[in-house]
Amino acid sequence: MKNTIAVVISTYNNPDYLNLVLQAYEQQTDKNMHIYIADDGSSEETRCLIQNFQQHGEIKCTHIWHEDAGFRKARVHNLVFQQLKEDYLILTDGDCIPMPEMVVAHRQFAEKGVLMSGSRILLSQSWTQPLLQGGKFPSIHPWMSISLRWHQKINRCLPLWIPTHTSSLSQKISGIHGCHIALYREDLLRVNGYDESFEGWGREDSDLIARLFHAGVMRKNLRGTPVLHLWHEENLRHHLEENDVILQQCLSEKRQRAIQGIEELVDG
Repeated sequence: MKNTIAVVISTYNNPDYLNLVLQAYEQQTDKNMHIYIADDGSSEETRCLIQNFQQHGEIKCTHIWHEDAGFRKARVHNLVFQQLKEDYLILTDGDCIPMPEMVVAHRQFAEKGVLMSGSRILLSQSWTQPLLQGGKFPSIHPWMSISLRWHQKINRCLPLWIPTHTSSLSQKISGIHGCHIALYREDLLRVNGYDESFEGWGREDSDLIARLFHAGVMRKNLRGTPVLHLWHEENLRHHLEENDVILQQCLSEKRQRAIQGIEELVDG
């Protein structure tokens, strides 16, 4: 029996970006998925975009929103995790364009007890801006990537050329991008989801990954099916120093479960 797949897309007040991303999911060769939008308090424009996708798109889509009270990615994701029932979760961001075979690749290589770490290609500001203005993302074939790289519109092109495959098992934290990871729901629940102890941007993904490793989950890299990361200005990093301290505590204690996670949502 095939796994049921949930794609969890985080977003906050970037409807032009999210529009391109949702278009790309409509172009997936495997549309048998449920999209969840983890919305960290966006305004009406984002809600209208998602409603239009729900009404006219081919893919089931659920919009989970909470009030804007600063960067709270961990909490809105836990709200999503509390609700969804799918077996396998692909976690990504509302500024990351999936290649058409991404869902197929994750379905093929999904493995219990394994965190799948996908790759990404960075798009330049000079290419991102006209794409956002045009409101449509073009199909990208591998041969096009050479020209894109030559004109410095992308930072690399090799991931678009190599056959899709996975690496050997490891527990190396570095090099994992929270915008493209996937795992079984039961592995996520084992560590109690994201830790809402983290305030503001930074380290919440690293903490989740560290706790998964402490719980015995292994890592594989998914090669050959990157997401295309649209350019944007960096997030504010006011709480990064405090979040680094929490992450180091997690690492030193080999903590497995989130202090303030999914179960604490149930408990209020």
